[in-house]
Parts: sequence; C-alpha cells; structure tokens
Amino acid sequence: MRLFVAARLPQALMEALGETSALLRDTVRGRYVAPDSFHLTLAFLGDVSGTRVSDACAAVEEACEGQPPIRVTLGPLGSFGRRRRATLWQGFSQGVDEMAGLAGDVRESLADRGLSYDATAFAPHVTLMRAADLTAGLLPMPVVERGVLDTVTLFRSDLSGDRPRYEPLYDVTLRQPEGDGPEGFSFLV
Repeated sequence: MRLFVAARLPQALMEALGETSALLRDTVRGRYVAPDSFHLTLAFLGDVSGTRVSDACAAVEEACEGQPPIRVTLGPLGSFGRRRRATLWQGFSQGVDEMAGLAGDVRESLADRGLSYDATAFAPHVTLMRAADLTAGLLPMPVVERGVLDTVTLFRSDLSGDRPRYEPLYDVTLRQPEGDGPEGFSFLV
C-alpha cells in the first residue's frame, strides 16, 4: 500500500487554501487538488507492505512524543518543475523551523525502523495544483491565514480513481509537554 505521513490542517487553513485555489482558477490551467485533500506532507514512504504498517504507526507515535502543536501562518505561492507543467503550492511564513524539526523527527524514526522514504529535502508547502501552466503571467495574491497544526497522520494514498483519495490510518495528537508553560496554557492565534 502507498503511504505518507502528513500534518492535518485546521479548518481555517483549509478554507483559506480553498479561497486561494478559487482565485487561481481565473488565471491558471491545470489539475486542481480537491480542498478536502489539502495536507502538509512530512514524509512520503511510497509502497509499503501491509505487514509494516504497524511499524510506520510506531514511528509516527515515537516522532510526535513530546512535540508541541505548531503555530503556522500561510505564506507565498511557489512552484516546482517546468512553467508549463508545474506543481503549484502555497508555503508558510511562520512555523517553518518547527515543521522542519517535526519532519526530521518523523523521517529519523522511520529510518530507525528500517522504513524507507523519499529523502528529498523537506520544503513545507501545501500542493494546490498539478500540471499547472504558469506561462500566462502574474498569479493572484494568496489568502493568508493562521492556524495550529496539532495532528500528524499516517495516510494511505489510493490513486486508482479519477483523483487521489487519502485514507487516514493512524493519528497522533501533538501536545504541549507537561511542565512547559503556565497552567491553562493555550495557543492564541
């Protein structure tokens, strides 16, 4: 089965990304990602034997232990690939170092269990469109929103239909470590 580990996005970020995606439809042709599929990939494992899923779950659990929720702010648009067939994404302007640290911990924990993953350098982003034709000119300003990442999920990816479907297999909630911060501490966004 095809697996990846990702941080789930809070509703406010999903809505903001959906708004940016809608703005892009006026100027950019390509295959848009369905808003219910937005996520922040931390590690892509690819094909993994069903017998190794429990190892992947344990790796995610271990990597997230003691990790606090991450305050993030959506940032600028960017792309990977060629201008006629690019992957168009929205990045982050806050929480980048924390996301990179979490991704590093997830990848290290996977490697410790003998699970391979795509070792491409981590670049925190949410994919909005694939096969995007960026030759038409200027892109609109993206919608910026703040939120808190507090759930890391092991997903199964199904590419057999007309669009990718992501099935959550295992969730871990990021929690403020005990003793860090005053009692009743919460993130204000």
